[in-house]
Amino acid sequence: MHNDDAQVRDRASEAPGKRLLMEAALRLTSTSRSLSSLGLRELAREAGLNPNTFYRHFRDVDDLGLTVIGEITRLLRQPLRDLRREAAQRAVKDDWPLLPKLLGIDLGRGRRVCHETVQLFFDFVAEHPEAFIIGVRELHGASPVLREALRQVMDDFADDMAEDIVEFKLLPDIVSAAAVRQVSGLISRSLFEQSLDYIGQPQRREAICALAEEQIVMLFTGASMLQSMGQLRLG
Repeated sequence: MHNDDAQVRDRASEAPGKRLLMEAALRLTSTSRSLSSLGLRELAREAGLNPNTFYRHFRDVDDLGLTVIGEITRLLRQPLRDLRREAAQRAVKDDWPLLPKLLGIDLGRGRRVCHETVQLFFDFVAEHPEAFIIGVRELHGASPVLREALRQVMDDFADDMAEDIVEFKLLPDIVSAAAVRQVSGLISRSLFEQSLDYIGQPQRREAICALAEEQIVMLFTGASMLQSMGQLRLG
């Protein structure tokens, strides 16, 4: 996309009408409906706008969905990465009880980084429940455009995670970068799926966070052990 085009879209995203339509879409699809089932008149009515206003901001419903997905990515991706990197740096200096190392993995450091980043992710889920409900639903929805966009979002989160794990040496060098990336992809997908449980079962939120942390630790520890034995079939 050319810079001029990007600036036009950025200015458009600030338009009140566009924001109202995005919020209307979130409300209408936050229970059981998909974005592709929404009618333009219905969206405009929910937003309190003239139906013709829709086409000033979006080409079609898929375009609206892509904008919503882009907004969620913008709000979460960099803050999550910043926190993970800060946690990795703090973990070197903090005076925490030492845990045993397994195959060169610093379990204490890894757990601290995992705990902080998982908590940030689920805090964001709690603040934006409609967005995650829609996102997970559209991942299995009728629109190939939105399915592909959501897969790309998860891939981007996995790329960030894998790069940070390698840079901060959260796993031993024996684990290849390709294996780290593939395990990160599994974790990214799992976290998004678990977001629905976190939203729908508020009484279990602490347990859901703890389970997510343990799954991450188990996946990376298992990958390290299998690779050390030459039995890892990833990467």
